[in-house]
Formats: sequence, C-alpha cells, structure tokens
Amino acid sequence: MKLSDNAMCAVLLCSHVGLKAESDLKPLSLGEWSTFLDKVVEKGLEPKVLLDRNAEWESALSYSADQTERIRQLVLRGGSVALELDNLDHKGIKIVTQFDDTYPTLLKKLKKKKPPVLFYTGDITLAQKIGIAIVGSRDVDEAGMLFTKRLAEKAARERLVLFSGGAKGVDSISEATVLNNGGAAVVYVTDSLLSRIKRQDVLRYLAEDRLLLISSEKPDVGFSVGRAMNRNKYIYASAYYGTFVVSSDCDKGGTWAGAIEALHNGWGQVFVWDHSGYAGNRKLIEKGAIPYELSEEMFSSLVTRMGGQKKELYTYEQKSLFDMGMELKEEARETKEEDSDLYNCVKDYILDHLGNGLDLDQSAERFRVAKGQMREWLKRLCAEGSVKCEKGIFKKNKNI
Repeated sequence: MKLSDNAMCAVLLCSHVGLKAESDLKPLSLGEWSTFLDKVVEKGLEPKVLLDRNAEWESALSYSADQTERIRQLVLRGGSVALELDNLDHKGIKIVTQFDDTYPTLLKKLKKKKPPVLFYTGDITLAQKIGIAIVGSRDVDEAGMLFTKRLAEKAARERLVLFSGGAKGVDSISEATVLNNGGAAVVYVTDSLLSRIKRQDVLRYLAEDRLLLISSEKPDVGFSVGRAMNRNKYIYASAYYGTFVVSSDCDKGGTWAGAIEALHNGWGQVFVWDHSGYAGNRKLIEKGAIPYELSEEMFSSLVTRMGGQKKELYTYEQKSLFDMGMELKEEARETKEEDSDLYNCVKDYILDHLGNGLDLDQSAERFRVAKGQMREWLKRLCAEGSVKCEKGIFKKNKNI
C-alpha cells in the first residue's frame, strides 16, 4: 500500500496502526491534529516535514518538550506501521487519508471534525456518489419496517447510493433492501471491519462493487457507544440528498442525538417521517427537520424544491454522461443495430438532468464531456425545441 508522505504523516499521528494495545503512546486527537495542521500552515510547511530528519520542525512548530517527544515517537514507528498496513492490504482492508484524491468529498464539510484517516473495503468511489441516508431506531415496529423498505426501494430505483450506519433495525433493513434491489450502499461501521468481511453476502456485494464498508477506527476494534455516536456525523455529511429519519425516541438515543447534531451544524437536510406514532419524530420536526411522506416525487426534485443542493449538484453526478451514453448505446445496438448516433442515446438523460438550468460550462462539467461536444448537443436540443436558452442558461422547454 503506497501512501504519499503527507498521507503517511496522517496515519502516523492519528491512527492506532502499529501501536500495541498496552502502549502508553496515544495518537493525536482531532483537536490536536487540527492544531498541528494550523501550526504547519502558519509556517508555510507541510505535514511531511516530520519525515525529514534534517528539518528543524521541532523549534519551528513551538511545541513543548513533552509534546515534541510524543510526536517524535509516533513518527518513529513508521516501520511497524508499514508492516501492519501491508498485512491489512492482504486481508482486503485499505486506507485513505484527507490528503488523497479518493477521500470522500462530502466529509470535508465537517471541516475540523472530519476524520483524517479512514479504513475501508470495497469500491471507495461509492462514497463520492449522490445518495440518501436512512436512519432510525434499532427496535423499529412493523410500520417503520415497511416504510423503511419502501424508502430504500425508491432509492434503488432512482439509482441513489444508500448511506448507513450498519446497525440493527432501520439501518440493516434499508441496507439489505437496497442491495437486494440492485442498488449500492456505503456503510460507516463502528465495529470490526475484519469480522464483517468474512460474511458470504458481504463478500458477494463487495465483489460486485456495490458495497463499501468504511470506518475511522482501526479494523480490529470492537463496538462502543461513543464510536457509534461519533460516526453519525459521517452519515449525515455523506448523504447529498439528505438523511431520512424513520423513527426516533424523544430526547434520547443515537438517532435523536445524530439528528439534533446534524440540524445544529447544518450537515445536510434532515427529513423525518411525519408519523404520529413516534414522539421523537414530531419533536425533530419542531426543531427544524423537514416532514416527509412517501410519494412519486423523485428525491432530486424534492431536495431542489426544499431549497437544498442547487448550485453544486452537477459536481456529484452518479456517472459520467459518456459512460451512460455507452451503456444506452450498447442496449440500443441489440434492438437497432443501425442507430450509431450517441446523441439519440443521451438526449433524454440530458433533459432529465438540466434541473433549473445550466450554462455551457456547468453542463459540460455536470455531464462530464468536452465543452465542444456539449455545445453541439445543446444546439441540437434547442433546434428540436426540447431546450430553450435564455441569457446563456439552458433549460428544458416545459411547453413540449
């Protein structure tokens, strides 16, 4: 497993990798890591300066003697860290840090609360996809189970990734439903990754690139309530189309605490099933959550209508238009061999995803094609009357 120098510093300073259970040496907390980064940036340096034995980082960063020695000891365990990472890699566990391009983009909204190091197994790109989160009580009743399944089935139909905490009850029901319906799931786990990947169903979904298990904790760590509470923020931040609360207790429990924290910090829109049977649901709505009932309205339309995720939407498209076009073109070739015009394969997709309107640059970026190609397709759509252009903004013609 090859890491950049900055990424290796994050692992050395912030993870328990390479540390024995009985060791008195402790990794930096999130607050200490944030302070370290502030000091590094202030001096015009990078974290990797710690790996340069000739650098005078000790005096430059103005740490106390005890703090300096602690950082030095954390860095000196590089050999044992490399061996353990290699061992994890052979078991199917990889690592990603905040310095890597594959780090989940939406977690960055957590700012100083984002985890500097993540362990994962599966397709890491799933964490970059548009999706929803479904959360709720472990002891959900029959009505809540049915609502959860219908909500998860809807997400799968709309090709949205499910973000979940992997707990019993609502979490596991939604996860199983999405995967059984051909969808994909990202699960932020709080207990051992190594134990989870031994299950046959998990291995199958991992092999199909439809499941990502990810954790900020060392892969052999057990469950704890504190870690479970901590990972709630990752779920809310990752769900681009919002988090849907099925059932919640009032003023207690992990579901309640996670929703309150997300509402307070603005980590995405929080929708709550408007169901009188759960006292916590009504209370969350009173505190600013959005009441929700299942309908035929697509999640993308719902989120836009509620005033969220308008400007950035095109940045997080599920698939590039080119890939989508190739898939549709292959399907079309089976029934109509002579149709070789890619435009005919993608024009409906463009119309469905213009949203409230995009300019040329936004369109090219949203659909991930060259600007020249996008210009030609938009011209053809305008010529056909499917799209109209007003002051450089291309919108679907609602009159057709």
